[in-house]
Amino acid sequence: MFSSMAVTAGILASSRANAQSQGQADDRDWNVTIGAGAIYAPDYEGSNDFQAQPFPFISVSYKDLAYIRGPEIGVNILRFQLSEDAKLKFGPIARYRRDRPQDRNRDLAGLGDVGTSIEVGGAGRIEVGRGWAQLSVAKDVAGGHDGLVAQVEAGIDFDLTDRMTLSASGSTSWADRKYMTSFFSVTPTQSVRSGLPVFNADKGMKDGGASLALTYRLTDHWLVTATGGYTRLLGDADRAPIVKLRGSPDQWQGGLFVAYHF
Repeated sequence: MFSSMAVTAGILASSRANAQSQGQADDRDWNVTIGAGAIYAPDYEGSNDFQAQPFPFISVSYKDLAYIRGPEIGVNILRFQLSEDAKLKFGPIARYRRDRPQDRNRDLAGLGDVGTSIEVGGAGRIEVGRGWAQLSVAKDVAGGHDGLVAQVEAGIDFDLTDRMTLSASGSTSWADRKYMTSFFSVTPTQSVRSGLPVFNADKGMKDGGASLALTYRLTDHWLVTATGGYTRLLGDADRAPIVKLRGSPDQWQGGLFVAYHF
């Protein structure tokens, strides 16, 4: 569900650029987007059971310095204007990753709980026109998975009409052994309790995916967004028994949202 939240956050946050392209001033100190809707996505990473959930959303930025984008908070401590339409930014980030209790799905029975994670690290981002790319590295400090996750993301917006925008993005992530062990390994004790074979997941590429979103601006402030995305689990995440025997490496998600930008 974290990847779905992140995709949605990026899409709705782009409403700032969409609104500005309609003639609003881009020199305001604060830009805020508040939205709500629903996500239909796998109920845990690697599941083939889907769950619809209500999804409140907030995106806030202050002077291109500090921002909140869904589950991620960041501060752009270093900012460089490379050209008229190109910026480079660096700074610390913190993000939320949902827990995975074993009672969420019967396929998780016997595997134990994975707690909520707060990942803290840094990110570098480049923005050129309507396109952007970001590299982030963050480690859990809340005792959830205790691991390190590195992620590369990129996206671009296209105006289809005066009021309709298509957003396309892609991402891939790498995770260390602690993360992979928490979500994909099966210990001998867990094997007895769950009926799954023992499996030791190692560090490596974890997933890769892409998403599309269509945003329609009802007014200068109200927006409606429909999203769809696909993520493929890779490496030991794909080979893990919880995925291979009880789930699927193919992770689909979709959503519909209404947001207000001011």
